[in-house]
Amino acid sequence: IVLSDVERAKVNAWLLVIDSEGLAVDVAVAGRKFTGDKVAEAIKSTELESKVKHRILIIPGKAARISGEVEDTTKWRVVVGPMDSSEIGKWLEKNWTPEKIKELMEGAA
Repeated sequence: IVLSDVERAKVNAWLLVIDSEGLAVDVAVAGRKFTGDKVAEAIKSTELESKVKHRILIIPGKAARISGEVEDTTKWRVVVGPMDSSEIGKWLEKNWTPEKIKELMEGAA
C-alpha cells in the first residue's frame, strides 16, 4: 500500500521497510515490533547510508511516539510524516522543501 501511494505521488524516495509481522504501524509500535533497534538494523542491513546524501528519516505519523527512540538509536534525524501514506505526496510538497531539508540537516549536525 505504501509503495503504491509513493508511486502515485510520483515521489523519488527510498522506502525502509520494517517487518512488523503483518501488524499495522500503531499496533506494531505498541507491540514493540516497530522499534528504534529494528530501524537501526534495517538501516545497516540495507546499507541505506550509502544510498542517501542525508541522515533524515521520515517515519509514519502513527509511529510518532517512538520518534525520539528511533533518533537516539539510529543517530539519524527523525521527522514524523503523515498519519496515512495516501497523504505522502501533499505532505512532502509542504515539508520536504530545500529550505526545510537544509534546516533539518543543520539541526542534525
